[in-house]
Amino acid sequence: MDKTQACMKRREVLTRGIGLAGASLLGIVICARSNAAEKSSKAALLYQSHPHDGQHCSDCKYFTAGGSDSNSGTCALVEGPIDSNGWCMAFSRKS
Repeated sequence: MDKTQACMKRREVLTRGIGLAGASLLGIVICARSNAAEKSSKAALLYQSHPHDGQHCSDCKYFTAGGSDSNSGTCALVEGPIDSNGWCMAFSRKS
């Protein structure tokens, strides 16, 4: 094998390696985005139906109040019905 063939072989290996790395990174990004769209369980975020240190869901930016029942609603991060007086460790005060 002469220098030209060795150089071409090296380029081919590098090109394929870069392509594989790019494809792997794209797969990781797609997987992370699909997981981010899923809500967490109440247990995973230590949800409780009562306030914690003066913090409660109705003051959280992720909480959306329910229509007719003002004591319940939904959360962008926690699955299931959420009590407006509840709390979880993802609490983030509305700005």
